[in-house]
Amino acid sequence: MEYIIGVDGGGTKTTATLYNNKMEVLGHFLGGPMNLQVVSEEKVKDVFQKMLNHFNLKSSAIKIGVGAAGAGRPEDVAKLEAILKDIGFKKYSVSSDAHIGLLAIHGKNSGMMIISGTGSIGFAIKDFTLYRKGGWGHLLGDEGSGYFMGLSLSKELFRSFDKDEPFPEKVLKDILELTNSKNSGEFLKWIYRSDKGEIAKLSSIVLKNSDYKVTKNIIDSTVEALKNLVLDLKRATNLNSVGFIGGIIENDTIIREKLLLELKNLNIEFVERKYTNEYGATLLLES
Repeated sequence: MEYIIGVDGGGTKTTATLYNNKMEVLGHFLGGPMNLQVVSEEKVKDVFQKMLNHFNLKSSAIKIGVGAAGAGRPEDVAKLEAILKDIGFKKYSVSSDAHIGLLAIHGKNSGMMIISGTGSIGFAIKDFTLYRKGGWGHLLGDEGSGYFMGLSLSKELFRSFDKDEPFPEKVLKDILELTNSKNSGEFLKWIYRSDKGEIAKLSSIVLKNSDYKVTKNIIDSTVEALKNLVLDLKRATNLNSVGFIGGIIENDTIIREKLLLELKNLNIEFVERKYTNEYGATLLLES
């Protein structure tokens, strides 16, 4: 029997699903990161070896589709392909994690996708061509992301001091509790020693305190940035359907609610994801 593995290789973990030739799920695997921008080729190879051991299968009996973080450039794809070939896989296809995200949402159809988690980025696929908008990182972009919301909240707090304006006590209390700070001075130190992932956690405070003017403004700015990301993709591709990935917009948040309304007013169709990312990776084998 020929087996098929779909792999979603992330920057912190790798998940994989084993299927039979009828695409029935036979098992799951959880392993270490697969981003070659972060870990060595040897460590990525080790993830695949552990995957094979977990499923108790030989590479020659498997077709494998891999979507990996950091595999957006041809040279990175070539490195992953070389690893698979060296292990003994005969049938394989490699692309980026963004590509398999698009396949998970739209299947083999053309369409758009925006991601809003710690960071933000937009992708679309049309006529086998992959388009990208945003994704310039937290120094140059990430508008509409959890990091953007957390940093905006922090800026508003210190701006209120400069302007001698009141800041909601409940929001400040939540900030200090989340960051384990005794006062705003300690919070300032926390900001400058924290990475973007930590700062992005402050977005939860914006979401649960959405009735204050300061948080409403941040929410509206976030929605506007994500709407513009969709419009940038639409302008480049002339596509009209979009799906969401990332906790800020996949979960039931006010950001999602408002963004869906904005897209409806623009007559842009929202599409729920059809498949898991791992299943999306198996569709790479058919392209």
